[in-house]
Amino acid sequence: MTDRILLIRLGAIGDVIHTLPLAAAIRDGYPSAEIYWAAAPGSRLLLECNPDINGVFSVDLRALSEAGLAKALALARSHLHSLRSLRTDIAVDAQGLIKSGMIAWASGAGMRVGFDHSSCREGLSVAFTTHWAPPIERPHHVVEKNLSLLNPLGIEIPSAESIRFSLREEVKEGGEVASYLRREGLAEGRPLMVMHPGAGWETKRWESRRYAALGDAWIGFSGGDLILTWGPGEEEAARRVVGAMHRPAVLAPPTNIRQLTALIRCSDIFTGGDTGPLHLAAALGVRCFALFGPTEPARNGPWGDGHTVMHYRLACSGCYGRSCPDVECLDRIDENDAIRALRRLWENHEKFR
Repeated sequence: MTDRILLIRLGAIGDVIHTLPLAAAIRDGYPSAEIYWAAAPGSRLLLECNPDINGVFSVDLRALSEAGLAKALALARSHLHSLRSLRTDIAVDAQGLIKSGMIAWASGAGMRVGFDHSSCREGLSVAFTTHWAPPIERPHHVVEKNLSLLNPLGIEIPSAESIRFSLREEVKEGGEVASYLRREGLAEGRPLMVMHPGAGWETKRWESRRYAALGDAWIGFSGGDLILTWGPGEEEAARRVVGAMHRPAVLAPPTNIRQLTALIRCSDIFTGGDTGPLHLAAALGVRCFALFGPTEPARNGPWGDGHTVMHYRLACSGCYGRSCPDVECLDRIDENDAIRALRRLWENHEKFR
């Protein structure tokens, strides 16, 4: 009998990317299983090309919260019916929230795997699961935390070298990006850096003038090109950086997540804060230059070797605050220090190209 497995990870793009190795390891451990992913609508496009899963189950909690009572009840019934129709045997809650635990319980799966109480963001979520991953006692990355969910499934945790991020775009999307780069003169063999100055939290946004100084320096010492990418609500931030630069840079057009994947795949260096595109670049194997504020680089930094993270540690570091009166942790990252660090990253990258 073929197992049906539901993997639950809602949240933002970065959270989904950090869960991709878990899906890959479950696929390797259960090669004949039907694996479905319960995700927020914004992540669906990223997951639809994933060879490790059979389908995506959209859970639109925002629509539920914004709807009136009658519509919310109708949406909830529809979600529940669709969820039960999957007839899953195993549900894996990779989020550790009450809402994700409820989805695992509502799936009807007999085996429901989640994090130990001490590792859950909301401890009550353990009431909805039946098997728990043992907590990791040492400092660890969130990718490692997610992979700990393999223990109750009897699947061996992969070594760092064999961890797989399955990220695909369609041939059409790759072709669109290649044509765009040719039109902009960015496919002439020169080094290319993608810079993404936007971020969902204000505490993750380094100053535009500093990004501009970093971009000017990159073009100068690498002899390469620079393209500024942006997501919903971030175009103005990218425009401010381009406007503050002394050397020519390209402002990217609007892109969906798979087009962005294809674009980043063409780059040599990615620069930005703790955002989804940073983690996308790291998962694609692109060298990252990351600027971190209130989030902890050891836990949430770009996955893998060869990256550079600028982080000014304070007594309050790791607060994960979405707002702050002065954001000193980011303000204390000097652009001249950043320029020197970026140059070192590029020189090291050139040695192994």
